[in-house]
Amino acid sequence: MTFEQHCLIAARREELWNFLLNIPLMATCVPGAEDVTASGDDRYNGRLRVKLGPIRLKLEGVMVLHERDREQWRAAARSEANDRLLGGGARVIGEMRLVERSPSTTELVLSGQVRFLGKLGEFGEPLIRKRAEIMVTEFARNVAARFTA
Repeated sequence: MTFEQHCLIAARREELWNFLLNIPLMATCVPGAEDVTASGDDRYNGRLRVKLGPIRLKLEGVMVLHERDREQWRAAARSEANDRLLGGGARVIGEMRLVERSPSTTELVLSGQVRFLGKLGEFGEPLIRKRAEIMVTEFARNVAARFTA
């Protein structure tokens, strides 16, 4: 499944960049993210609790920030997480771009590919896509609230 989401954040581009690349701090804005900690060399461990229909998932995994390009205001990461009880998991390759729309407004563009493995892949893309869109919208709202507070 591929995705691309755009959202406007009332923040200077540099300020937003610094916030988003502080992964443990940024993770506080991700709905369901827990215990995100640095494990060295742009690697982060953590958990994500997600409800898909009647099923509650507890995905545990690793994210690696493998590209930071401040000149292009672009960063890329890959992550892999598994739910031990369900016996499934997800692999994500994602990219973030920041586009300055005004001195005080930045467009955040999130894009990537998600591959669901095992039983998690049986849920069906429409259900997963809808939940992912809700999570990205909540994330953007939470980030925006950080800068308006």
